[in-house]
Amino acid sequence: LAAAAASDEKAAAGEKKAATKRPSSLAPVVGYRDIYSQLHLNDDGIPKVLMLLGGDSDTGGGEAPSWYSSAAMRFKQGRTKTAAFFAVAAGRDAARAAARFGIEEVPPGGAIFVCASGKARRFHFSPETGAGERSRALRSTVEAAASGEAEEQDLQPVPSFPEPDRPRKAAAVTLDEFTHESLPLLCYGVKAKPLCVMALLLQPSGQGCPAEIGALARRHRNDPVSFGCVGAKGQADFLAAFGLEQASLPALVAVKPGRRARFTALQGGGGAGEGGGEGRLEASAMGAFVDAILGGSASFQRLPELPELEPPYLLGGEGGKDEI
Repeated sequence: LAAAAASDEKAAAGEKKAATKRPSSLAPVVGYRDIYSQLHLNDDGIPKVLMLLGGDSDTGGGEAPSWYSSAAMRFKQGRTKTAAFFAVAAGRDAARAAARFGIEEVPPGGAIFVCASGKARRFHFSPETGAGERSRALRSTVEAAASGEAEEQDLQPVPSFPEPDRPRKAAAVTLDEFTHESLPLLCYGVKAKPLCVMALLLQPSGQGCPAEIGALARRHRNDPVSFGCVGAKGQADFLAAFGLEQASLPALVAVKPGRRARFTALQGGGGAGEGGGEGRLEASAMGAFVDAILGGSASFQRLPELPELEPPYLLGGEGGKDEI
């Protein structure tokens, strides 16, 4: 064991010296658009290891640390029976990838995810731990992923990433304020977009959608999602179908119509007093909410029937129905 540890330390030192001369071919730096190919196009049974390094520049100055390259060396194809692909994303590319994996920011020293068979496991390590020990621990984690022995509770679905071969010409952004007439057509009835995400706002119909929803629609313009908003003031029955009330607004609701309609909701912290509406939907929370849905990790509830909006002429001046 002592000899193996010394060999690991020596290999790590050699990798550190080589990294100053040329980029690592064992753990290359990839851009955000290349992560899809790294995680999804390579052989699904072979583990893929992605290290995220922080920094403000496009690359963050990030090359693979020596101990990480040393671990990658053990899984080089042709060297052992078990192969694995290693890569590094740095700077802003790493920050965008971190959001996909559900972490707010890349910690000092970086973050590592080991992906195999559609599941991802975060490899936790301490920067204070010796390089050789980190390298050996990472190798053990990759071997467990390759053999299918990783603990199930430590796993999460591999998040979706934009495909690099999508046309550079972006799709048109569609954002609608849904009404009692357009909701069934533009939200529930778009076959090409089987997911509808709408912001439910404490305002009458006709006041339009906030800029934050427009930004969310632009971000996901190439995804099969319809975006819109609803002036939900006085729409008690509509809100109740999603387990909401006026005091819960604003809220973001995602609906999968289909034969077995389902929904999931994100509340914006309304509830400030009986009227609600004083909360807000943060852009970061909305982005994480949609990412979780597209990544397959969101939890949906059954929707017995698709709720409808009341026409404005049936609503009273204070947002409730007229008394008869």
